[in-house]
Amino acid sequence: ELDPNGPVTSLAALTRDQWANYISTFVPIENQLIQYATDPLAASNAMAEASQDVNTAFDAQTASTDRRLRGFGIQLSPEEQNARKRSEGLTRSLADVSAQNTARSLTERRQMSVLGNPAPKGV
Repeated sequence: ELDPNGPVTSLAALTRDQWANYISTFVPIENQLIQYATDPLAASNAMAEASQDVNTAFDAQTASTDRRLRGFGIQLSPEEQNARKRSEGLTRSLADVSAQNTARSLTERRQMSVLGNPAPKGV
């Protein structure tokens, strides 16, 4: 059945409808991507979150180890406690720095890929 207003009017209406759909559906998503890709704090926020996650995991592991030792009735001597703290501290620091470096690198790469992988920033 033919449109009484003719094919030109129908095509124009279809085009306007598609444009309105694009504006309401995709423009907000594009704006979010642009905001993320140009956010100078994105890498710092990712690093802080990675550090928090690492420290939370180490705190949970330390608590688990303490419960396990108590469950076996083991009491560490002061020297053993200090050695354990040093070892955990070194491991925690290494994991924290590694997680922050990885988070920064991945975030910066993701930002560049959203922008279309532009030329590297000048040093």
